[in-house]
Amino acid sequence: MAQTRSGAKAAATKHDRRYRSSLPDSFMQRAQRNQRSTTPREMKGKSSGNFIQRFFGFFISLCVNYIEYDCQLKHSQLARMGDHVYSAIDASWLDQLCMSKFWNYIVQWYPLWLAPNLITLIGLLINLVTVLILSHFCYSATEQAPSWAYFQAAIGLFLYQTLDATDGKQARRTQSSSPLGELFDHGCDSLTQVFVTLNVCYAMQLGTERHMVLTVMIFSISLFYTAHWSTYCTGQLRFSKFDVTEAQMTVIGILLFTSFVGSDIWNIRIFGWQLKTICMLVCLVGAIWQFFGYMNVIFNEGVGKNGSTVA
Repeated sequence: MAQTRSGAKAAATKHDRRYRSSLPDSFMQRAQRNQRSTTPREMKGKSSGNFIQRFFGFFISLCVNYIEYDCQLKHSQLARMGDHVYSAIDASWLDQLCMSKFWNYIVQWYPLWLAPNLITLIGLLINLVTVLILSHFCYSATEQAPSWAYFQAAIGLFLYQTLDATDGKQARRTQSSSPLGELFDHGCDSLTQVFVTLNVCYAMQLGTERHMVLTVMIFSISLFYTAHWSTYCTGQLRFSKFDVTEAQMTVIGILLFTSFVGSDIWNIRIFGWQLKTICMLVCLVGAIWQFFGYMNVIFNEGVGKNGSTVA
């Protein structure tokens, strides 16, 4: 039986050799060439596929580790957050002049069942939608949007400012103030800081100047970060004479002005300098001054020993 199988196998091999020998040489050479050419390609495809799988696996594990270890508060951190008491010093010109009275009037019309965190979230969504509408027309900060797009962005920022200023008043009104609500409020503020900066870039077409959008964004985020860093060191949120309310009102004024006269107004030259360049230089000088003021508070006015940080 085994001899029969081996004989049949030998006969099949001999028949295959005869068949191959009967084929034209060009056909055999082309088949061998195709075999040699496809093998490295397949190997390259497999290696690239493995690389993509490894990359996505690494990225997913990185995101999971970030969420598990960085985004979730530890028990000790939760305990310290529960002991946190909100403290602020407000020296803002507009707040003392008229805005505090306006916000106190607005919060009286809120129903008692309206949660403060919901007010914060609604304000964030309104600001996000209006910025997305404006970015649809001038996504690279070089195009000119319709006048109504700038106008609705100004209205959206004003509504966000009103809702953001009244959520805390609603919390105290309903006796639902909590450190978690303050954390959620400042988290939404950190996102809005980017939206407000983009509004300025879109209105003034700062994308036409090299690295101007990046520079303005870096200064804006740095000021926001150092302001909360100083709060961490001192235990108090301090508002200066010209602070968040004045800055937001300035951005609203820029959006309204652009809506009425057009974005080309920022390209006119005064003593050889474009108007938007002059405005940005003035803002950058003020931002640097305020930045060093925050750094002085961080390193010299902490509540710890010898003015060190609270931590």
